[in-house]
Amino acid sequence: MIPAIVLIAVGAIFFLNNLNILPVREILRYWPGILVAVGIMLLVDSAESCGKTIGGVLAGVGALLLARNLGFLVITWNQVWPLALIGAGLLMLLDRTRWNMSGVQFNPGRQGHRRDFFGFHWHPKESTVFGSATRSFYGQEFDGGRYETVFGGIEIDLRGSHMTGDQAVLKIDAVLGGAEVKVPEDWLVVIKATAVFGGVINSTKAPDPVLVPHPKRLIVKGSAVFGGVEIKNR
Repeated sequence: MIPAIVLIAVGAIFFLNNLNILPVREILRYWPGILVAVGIMLLVDSAESCGKTIGGVLAGVGALLLARNLGFLVITWNQVWPLALIGAGLLMLLDRTRWNMSGVQFNPGRQGHRRDFFGFHWHPKESTVFGSATRSFYGQEFDGGRYETVFGGIEIDLRGSHMTGDQAVLKIDAVLGGAEVKVPEDWLVVIKATAVFGGVINSTKAPDPVLVPHPKRLIVKGSAVFGGVEIKNR
């Protein structure tokens, strides 16, 4: 319904503009207000610090652009583009300064996660900024991970791995970038991610309940902001 409503609204606006009833040029001056609204929505609704950071960056950039369009500030894109780098840096900084306590027992032979001297447990984490990366898990145990890409892309291949428990959480944040995840055919993918001017697509085929009565569940969280995330098993 949303794409249809958007098309109807856009068509109505331009039709009224052609009839000289509604000046579209004046309305387009306020388009950064969309960024401000989306940013505030993320700040209020997001339970993750990453989502709140993205919301703050979007709201700040939208406010600057709106002030410029209304004549309160005289700024150009050449002046504000470093804000994208600042936002990417904040995302990476928040991710590095946050740890997660876990009750999983340490297994020296397990790859992909580790514990330090104090007993804190980390899942695999990786960030790409203005670049791309490909990661494959073959013959490894997988119990979750965190990946983020900003102005880039990342491909994660989990088809050669096996899940340690009944379910695992994979958190992916794609900001002006894309991510592709390949999972085994006997995994059930559950999408709990947020898309803001982007998309999170589940292209997997659910396992046959007769052949796989109790499939492993991969819960995909995170966000796609002006980007896309696709999960597939073929």
